[in-house]
Amino acid sequence: MKPNGFASFILFFALSVSLGACSLLNFGEKKSPEQTVVGVVNGTDITYGDLKASFFISPLQEEQQPEVLKEEMMEFLDMYLTYRARVAAALAEGYFDDEETLRELNQYQMQSVFPYWLEMRFRDELLDELVERSKTEIGTSHILISVPADASPADTLAAWNELMEARSIYLDPEDDTDFETLAQRFSSRQRGQSMGGDLGFISGGWAVKPFEDVAYSTPAGEVSMPFRTSFGYHIVYVYEVRESVPDRSYSHIYFRSRGGENTPEIAMNRAEEAFAQLQEGRDWNEVTLEFSEDADTRQTGGSIGWVQPARFQPRFLENIAKLSSQGEWGEPFDSEYGVHIVRLDSIRTYASEQQLRDELYQRLRNLPRYRENRSFTLHNVRRVAGETFHDDTFEVFTTMITRMDNMMVSMVALNAQQRALPLYEIHNRTYTLGEFYDFLVQQLNGTGEGPFRYSMLEEFKQKAAEDVIVEITKLEFPDFAELSNRYHEGLAVFRIVEDRVWNYAAQDSTRLMDIFEANRDNYRFGTRYRYFRISADTEERILDAKAVIRHGVAVEEVRDAVSGLILRSDIINSLADFPFDHLQDVEAGEFSAIFEYRNRPSTLYLAEILEPRQMTFEEAFLRVSADFQPIREQEWNAYLMERFEVTAFPERLRALLENSEFIP
Repeated sequence: MKPNGFASFILFFALSVSLGACSLLNFGEKKSPEQTVVGVVNGTDITYGDLKASFFISPLQEEQQPEVLKEEMMEFLDMYLTYRARVAAALAEGYFDDEETLRELNQYQMQSVFPYWLEMRFRDELLDELVERSKTEIGTSHILISVPADASPADTLAAWNELMEARSIYLDPEDDTDFETLAQRFSSRQRGQSMGGDLGFISGGWAVKPFEDVAYSTPAGEVSMPFRTSFGYHIVYVYEVRESVPDRSYSHIYFRSRGGENTPEIAMNRAEEAFAQLQEGRDWNEVTLEFSEDADTRQTGGSIGWVQPARFQPRFLENIAKLSSQGEWGEPFDSEYGVHIVRLDSIRTYASEQQLRDELYQRLRNLPRYRENRSFTLHNVRRVAGETFHDDTFEVFTTMITRMDNMMVSMVALNAQQRALPLYEIHNRTYTLGEFYDFLVQQLNGTGEGPFRYSMLEEFKQKAAEDVIVEITKLEFPDFAELSNRYHEGLAVFRIVEDRVWNYAAQDSTRLMDIFEANRDNYRFGTRYRYFRISADTEERILDAKAVIRHGVAVEEVRDAVSGLILRSDIINSLADFPFDHLQDVEAGEFSAIFEYRNRPSTLYLAEILEPRQMTFEEAFLRVSADFQPIREQEWNAYLMERFEVTAFPERLRALLENSEFIP
């Protein structure tokens, strides 16, 4: 049960989350009026600066007229001092260290810490990088050897060696094998097709970030060293670097050239027929609707939107690049997908650098590198915190695990000395080999019955970084520490108010009964209506339900007689709102007309009209509790004022406010 004055408490709670703003807002150099004491709580001075920082936590406050602000700030003084007294009470009674409070605080911190890193540090870095890279296009071809994330060192080394062999062949001046031939020879295959080869031109945000990073750091005409992405291990050949052309959007009329009776010749003949009609002046959309075999775009004029080169095959890109003017279409051509007639719809331009950044920021927000920042953040936390890995300790474990053919974790037996060996250190915390082993067991369903994967070591390091990320974030960003502290304060105040006001009011049965007896006329039922709502898939089932009820079947049992019904029942106080307005002028024991409710035919059955009457204490309990809560809140506030010796100095505040220069 929440009090009628709950809104005022929410104000206090909202303040508690942000009261650190006095250190975050820039008021310039401290002036003596800021230090004027306008109140005292538990022996602690409350200054005008404290009060003003909390009052102006909402920017909307600053938009009001000065005279209005002065009066509101005068009223705010008592509210703020009451809040500080509640903070003092929560601290004195242990709510700051309460297990539930700390659990909720930790949940808040872990939910907010990753977005905080992203917004405060990585967003601008990622956006700056994307803006710079968007100015250049990189022509790339690659060799890809698919390797699972949990590959063993042996498999990883094998992929590395194969890529190095391919690289050596290409760089050998006496060997004239071209890169595309090597890509076909060395790349993994999927459904019979090579996973490597020419990717065409890529730009910022058009490939996964690890691939993009390597492509942009490899000079034209050179081949990179092997590197890993989520797809496996690659080497990339950069065959050209050029200035980016503006983004372009296209529409196409498409003809399948393979499968069934389709052949390239048949597709091209149909395309030439459509092209001829366009040349004769027929509307593009009409021709598209009649001829295009792309079901996804035919109804929208064949629009394929803004074309990002990384998503299309090179031959298709080569042909559409020949178009240079908006509204221009080209002759039919055959691509990797089929036969097309393509029209250039639009060329993207930007009025300013800021408009470009805004556009790219929207693109960035949809990229995995932005959305999936957890791993990226943890790697940066590890870098900031400083980490140390003890290879000699890890060797103790790998020596034991590799002796077993199946590398089963549960078969490893560490003695007490081995368990105590330091394995990994981060931010003054040391994780032992025993903790690593326990982590492995937990990852394998708590039993250890499964093979060790070398990727588990990286997972362990990331988990260790999670353990310290809040501490690191507070050191890196004092603002985050301040917000976290204020949230902690707010949680503690919320819980003490819950116990001392809300729950207390509901538990003091003697006071509740006194209020009930003294105000019986306030606790009455008006006219009420008990109803049943019957819904079904078809109107016929509703009619069947009405018929069986009229023949004596109880409404509560109608679903046993008619299948496919939805039955709901309740008591309401008014027939003014939908769907209960259908019961107006309906007698008890009768049905409303059939109407549509949540996309289903429905009817209401008015079971009973309940006459007005006096409530019993049990029926009025919630209302009485709500009436008692503001009384209890006033009593508790009075107790706090006395216990924590709260003193207000409104005359000092009034004197300061008369000088308008102290109102921002």
